[in-house]
Amino acid sequence: MKKKKTIVLIISIVLIAGITFSGGLCMSIEQLWLKIVLLALANLCNGAVAVIAMKITDKKPEFDIKNIRQYVIGTAIALALSLSIAFIPALCGVSLIGSHKDFSWFGIVYNFLNYFLIIGPVEELVFRVYIQDTVVSFFDKKKYIGVVVSSLIFGLWHWINGSFVQVLFASGIGLVFGTCKYLIKDCKYPGLALGHGLYDFLNEIVRMFII
Repeated sequence: MKKKKTIVLIISIVLIAGITFSGGLCMSIEQLWLKIVLLALANLCNGAVAVIAMKITDKKPEFDIKNIRQYVIGTAIALALSLSIAFIPALCGVSLIGSHKDFSWFGIVYNFLNYFLIIGPVEELVFRVYIQDTVVSFFDKKKYIGVVVSSLIFGLWHWINGSFVQVLFASGIGLVFGTCKYLIKDCKYPGLALGHGLYDFLNEIVRMFII
């Protein structure tokens, strides 16, 4: 079973990397609506790869949507990360999250829907629910190594269409979310998806109004 999980994991990571790279090519498309649709499809395809991989390896994730504590935990993680990485540095005249963005209602609505409905849920499903849990299961002892390895995979994934600096930040953020999922009893997927989406959305708010 371990060999099967390893093979499926490697194939899944290659597929996710390929889909992500293809999604990055969509950024050069001039038609905004087409670009948005294709980027959303690319992200959803990554989620589909994770779901299929979990089905093949008989992994049954726990989706307890009624547990209110997980949403509180996810929100707290997002606020803590946003304060330390976005808000406070920006107020001090330093930007760690990118350059200024001009305000637009379209940008607010699009980013809200994109981060809360697609980016947060898909990335947490792929990297914390599938990849992290799978890698952690490979270690009989010192399971925290699996959390670190999966966080590095999350960081390196950002290198496909990003930069080395993004790799460092994403690895750190992935380590925070991953550690919380691993150590906190009520830190489950729905709460992490909410927290991830909220963190990314708050970064956009800071870029529009503070930087």
